[in-house]
Amino acid sequence: MGKHDSMPRFSKRVLFLRHLNGLLNQCLKHRLHRSSADDDDDSIEEAKDVALASMIKHCEGKRHLFRSAKNRKGRADRFSDDLPLPPIETVEQAADKVEWLTHEEFLQKCRMSRAAFNWVLAQIEDFEEFTTVGNKKEGRPQAPVVHQLMVFLKHIGTEGPESNSRNQRQMFGIGQGTADVCRDRVMRAILKLRPTCYNWPDKDERKRLSRKVKNKTGFPNVVGIADGTLFLLAFEPETEDAPDYKGRKHTCTLTVMIICDCDRKIRYHHSGCPGSAHDNRVYRNMDLYQNPENYFSENEFNLGDSAFANSPFMVSSFKKQTGEEIPEEHERFNKLLSKVRMRSEHTIGILKGRFPWLRSIRMKITKKKRSLRRILRLLNATIILHNMLLTFKENMDVRDWIDKDKDDISDCDAEGRERKWANLPSQFPLGCRTMLEEASF
Repeated sequence: MGKHDSMPRFSKRVLFLRHLNGLLNQCLKHRLHRSSADDDDDSIEEAKDVALASMIKHCEGKRHLFRSAKNRKGRADRFSDDLPLPPIETVEQAADKVEWLTHEEFLQKCRMSRAAFNWVLAQIEDFEEFTTVGNKKEGRPQAPVVHQLMVFLKHIGTEGPESNSRNQRQMFGIGQGTADVCRDRVMRAILKLRPTCYNWPDKDERKRLSRKVKNKTGFPNVVGIADGTLFLLAFEPETEDAPDYKGRKHTCTLTVMIICDCDRKIRYHHSGCPGSAHDNRVYRNMDLYQNPENYFSENEFNLGDSAFANSPFMVSSFKKQTGEEIPEEHERFNKLLSKVRMRSEHTIGILKGRFPWLRSIRMKITKKKRSLRRILRLLNATIILHNMLLTFKENMDVRDWIDKDKDDISDCDAEGRERKWANLPSQFPLGCRTMLEEASF
């Protein structure tokens, strides 16, 4: 007999009613077959029968007898305690209203300040994802958009098993399935902001960005800074190419290429490659590399570390050959380049620091393409949200969000580097000019 040919399953309600009816039948049979009758005992037994019959009638009139383990109606007060207070008009109102969470606690829970939270909410609350009804027959409305946004932010702002639906159900008092639905709706809404919050700079903006880099470091025509990073997978993929996801750190990871500007805004990224893929290989598969005329004007280029191969649109640092000393002019060039390239390290550090779900992605990759597609869509939404907070001028202090124990963070801090190389001339040294000329700039 197969798995699906077994006995049919019954709900807890049906099984409980069967049990009560069985008890009632046993009581009735016991009373009929009693050899001797005692008035006191008989009245007690009759009372039990009446109680059982009344309980059965009550249960039959109820559609649900037991609380669902997943789908439960939410408690709005759990959200309202954490939400920002409405504008206070009088001194009396200010005396009566005290925020439950302090600024630091709200920042830790929602990964952004209250002002930024209200701004993000205003950007997405009018999208059609939040206007449909949950039940077409009954017309039951959705949960408030502000509640759904809090569920989404708590998910991407938590590392490890605490981010799953079960823990969110316990925290917010909502159904386990409700948590998944809320996250998906907010994710789709944020993805709609991609054209305005995530784009490659146009010609005028590229000139502004390159001018900003040149004034600070002396590098001309720099558009972006490229760097690869690894996002840890909490579960080993259930695919034929599962060994490919194990990279140099012997753990299952995703290799993601991120290109940011000097303002730490992510302008381009490429995700979905397994952890064993080399940064240069990922970069060569990007449309930015294959069709550079759509992204660069004459003499414009990106900067990268020694993992990238030099090309007319990528300038990387010099490599030190085995058993040889790196020339002094190459060393000076690398140190000058690192002053610019640290921006990409800070960008990745801020991204992982503000949204810790990226440190351990608890979503399994299976043979179904939608499993990986779901991870990539959530990653895209996280990057767009990062850019939105940058546009809002939300707290982007590196020291607040960077975890110095992570490998993506530079060992040297930005302030130390800037002080050490502040006396360098603005123009390129001879070795740097030679390298740029050979790269056809």
